[in-house]
Amino acid sequence: MPKLRSLFMDHKDHKKEKWGVKLIHFVRSPFSMSVANYQDRKIMHTHGKEVWHVNPCSRVTENFTMTVADLNSPILSENGIMTYDDFDNILARCNTIFRTQPGLERASYQQHLEELPPADGLQLAVADGLNNIALMASDLITFRQVHAMVKEQSLNPERKKKRHLDMMTVPLDEVLTYPGNTMKDFLDFIFGTAMSSISKQKAAAEYEHHKKNVASSENATEMEELIGLLKTDPLFGGPLSRVESLLNSVLSEQEGEVER
Repeated sequence: MPKLRSLFMDHKDHKKEKWGVKLIHFVRSPFSMSVANYQDRKIMHTHGKEVWHVNPCSRVTENFTMTVADLNSPILSENGIMTYDDFDNILARCNTIFRTQPGLERASYQQHLEELPPADGLQLAVADGLNNIALMASDLITFRQVHAMVKEQSLNPERKKKRHLDMMTVPLDEVLTYPGNTMKDFLDFIFGTAMSSISKQKAAAEYEHHKKNVASSENATEMEELIGLLKTDPLFGGPLSRVESLLNSVLSEQEGEVER
């Protein structure tokens, strides 16, 4: 943790100091993240050739140096979010589905998503995106701890100047639903009074207009139905719900900081 704090707060020139750092962390509900992964992977055709070679049940990270569980389970288990067994059970379920069904023994990941019932395809998509979900949760915990460390150090009376780590956690679901509002909040956080309110409002309106003209592959009705399947699943519902609770607690703390 001290190394990450140093990475954020220490100047590369040791003779100088940073007096303030702004950190923006884009996040998403693990449920909508998983469903979006399922929907996006399912419709990727000629522009998604990599989907044909993906093994969604892989236990290793992209650079093959560590397993997903080894990388993430220590901090997540310590904080009551996901245990090593949670990782093992999710990936084991994936292996009972992938290339085990009649007619799909040699099929690609995308073919599975096209042919399998949504509930089964969704379970493959959760396993496929498990590392991203776990890394997001790990970052939420780590960033919160680093923020507390910097805040504590800023209270040191021996320091002539206080260093600040300002953090903004941005839920992607809100960006997709309320693009104008989230852009305005983003500009407020980055520029403060250095950018006029009129300029911020104009930029937010232009961004919202652009986003409304971009077709989304995420069907809202299907999204809601599939999220319901995940939340009630005895294997997936628990770990993903705990990640979502962690995310909501961080967002709640952020809202409290803004109100103060």
